[in-house]
Amino acid sequence: MLLQLCYASCRVELEQNLVQDLSDILEKSCIFNDLHDIYGVLYYAEGIYFQCLEGEQSAVEALFQTIVQDRRHHQIHRFPDRMIENIHFKKWSMKYVQQHSRISKFFNELGFKQFSPQQLNPQQLADLLALLLILQKTQHKARTK
Repeated sequence: MLLQLCYASCRVELEQNLVQDLSDILEKSCIFNDLHDIYGVLYYAEGIYFQCLEGEQSAVEALFQTIVQDRRHHQIHRFPDRMIENIHFKKWSMKYVQQHSRISKFFNELGFKQFSPQQLNPQQLADLLALLLILQKTQHKARTK
């Protein structure tokens, strides 16, 4: 069974800076995810990580347990899981979408003053995922031109 697992967490600042944290997360996740056929997207803004993971249920659950143990995360909010038939982020073992004004606008239109993914309802979460998918495709096209 394919699982879509999304969560939000607050960043814990340790010795490393944000760029190093993101680099470490992406490097480790790309290697692990490639080996276990896990796909997804990562977004960071205003001290909050948002990540969506997709893949076989047992592999995604195992990965999430390592995330829960990661000292860089606290106040982890796990959204209700969804069983899916197709992987939406199939092109990416893990892609980082850079902070973007369209995400800020999305949250402002919902009445949030800042990036607050943990407060999204299921429809708003689906809308955020769709927007992240669009933004990643747009960033990829811009880089290849």
